[in-house]
Amino acid sequence: MEYYNQVFDQSDKVPDQWTNQEFEKCTFKKLDLTRISFTSSNFINCRFDDCNLTYVDLGNTKLYDVSFLNCKLAHVDFGKCNAFGFHVDFQECQLDYTVFLNCKLKKVNFIDCSIKEAHFIKNDLAGAVFKNCNLEFAKFEDNNLTQVDFSSSYNLELNPDENKVKKARFSLHNLPGLLVKYEIVITG
Repeated sequence: MEYYNQVFDQSDKVPDQWTNQEFEKCTFKKLDLTRISFTSSNFINCRFDDCNLTYVDLGNTKLYDVSFLNCKLAHVDFGKCNAFGFHVDFQECQLDYTVFLNCKLKKVNFIDCSIKEAHFIKNDLAGAVFKNCNLEFAKFEDNNLTQVDFSSSYNLELNPDENKVKKARFSLHNLPGLLVKYEIVITG
């Protein structure tokens, strides 16, 4: 089934099935979509506002220009998404325990998000912005972090030897997290 330019909220009838669906220019508001399977569905130019998407299944799901605002996306594996045209942005979202594996995340915005214990592995994050994000225990391994802006985020730990960090921006309070592998004590 195809849905175009529709708003789905608590008062509207939501689709009976979320797999193999086509959503274009749709808005989803205040929906609890916990553990829903979006397998093989396409979301194009869509927006999710105040939705709970914890544990959603994104197997072969296309997310093309999809924005998430104030959403809970804990335990979501974005590495399962269809890589073609993948582009997402997050603002005021909870992305704790998420997985980004082999994703093209160039110029993606993470604004005011909690990204605790997330895994960023083998991604292209060139030009991405992590603005005021909590990155406590987030793992960054084998990523392209060229020109990524971490300067206002906190609790960042990453090994510059395991990631490409050319021209990435960090603040002084990020320094201990960049030196953690050396097991040195920084005071002051």
